[in-house]
Amino acid sequence: MDIATIPVGGGALTPLVSDVATDWNAVWSADGRYVYYTSDAGGTMNLWRVRADESTGRALSTPEPVPTPSPLAAHPTLSRDGRRLAFSSVLVTTNIARMAFNPSTAEFESGPTDVTTGTRPWSSPDVSPNGDLVAFYSFQNPQGHVYVSRTDGTGLRQLTGDSAIDRVPRWSPDGQWLAFFSNRAGDYRVWKIHPDGSELQQMTSLGGAYPTWSPDGLRLATTEGVANRSVKLGAYIFDTRRRWDDQTPEALPPLRSDASSQYLFVVNSWSPDGSQIAGQSSLGATGIVTYALRSRTYLELTDFGEFPVWLPDNRRLLFAADGGKSYRVVDTATKQVRTVFRSPRTVFGPPRLTRDGRTAYFSRRITESDIWIVTLPDEGR
Repeated sequence: MDIATIPVGGGALTPLVSDVATDWNAVWSADGRYVYYTSDAGGTMNLWRVRADESTGRALSTPEPVPTPSPLAAHPTLSRDGRRLAFSSVLVTTNIARMAFNPSTAEFESGPTDVTTGTRPWSSPDVSPNGDLVAFYSFQNPQGHVYVSRTDGTGLRQLTGDSAIDRVPRWSPDGQWLAFFSNRAGDYRVWKIHPDGSELQQMTSLGGAYPTWSPDGLRLATTEGVANRSVKLGAYIFDTRRRWDDQTPEALPPLRSDASSQYLFVVNSWSPDGSQIAGQSSLGATGIVTYALRSRTYLELTDFGEFPVWLPDNRRLLFAADGGKSYRVVDTATKQVRTVFRSPRTVFGPPRLTRDGRTAYFSRRITESDIWIVTLPDEGR
């Protein structure tokens, strides 16, 4: 995104700032000598300015930073006398957190406790079967890498680190592998790696996202078409013990009979007793769905919510709703839904439960902002 000028009465655009950075929020100074704007040319979004000819709109100098104490500055505006500049500062942090959960009552028993801290964004945690480690990925575009740490955030270790995009690590039931989806082979497919970062292996040759292990670790469900728009199988299950070329994956039936439907069963959690898979009816928050493996039938439980996980009782599901502002529990036998946690400001990511159901892990996005007023020095006007 670049900065350009155009005559008030209309005419051709004149480039003012043109670079690879994101440049926006341009405003003229009161005396018409400078254009102030925000840009991430220095690494973070902050204030910049460029000397300009008010009559032609052409740049008269190279852009220069206007340092501020804010990690992200936006929406600059200048006073009429040009002596003061106001802007908003925004700090967005996305960290991994946990809360104690009672699987019997399906109630949270504590507030969030941070696992990670700082400004690097993290997403999609999953706790190891023995409860000692938590895996997640760095939610940075265009890349993302898989990490593990202890459940208190110490001992952070990076497992992947090349130019590929790696997403949503999920522990195998024996704790020996982390499955995740990655574009390192072109489109998004399922891969696995040991928690010490060794033996990276490709698991599927078809597309796949949101890998979901069976409780015995012998099978894995995934969904093709979530990240790759060309859908061949939709959701499918394969044998984790056999080479991909030596097996034929089991295709799950379509969620809806209409082949052109937008609905696609996106798998997310295999029930502890191995009889059902829970997911949602598309990548959007369109509803919670379960699939019974024996009868090969779906049960649509809600028309909202996303990323459900099974409670240990094989009957209830915990899921995110309201754009990450609440967690709900749905009873798969009665279809009754109950709100068990709500946050008016913080955005909570998809929950994951420990094997005993007593702790929930999730990402937590907090946005803080302030208004600043800066008095510009005489040479700055």
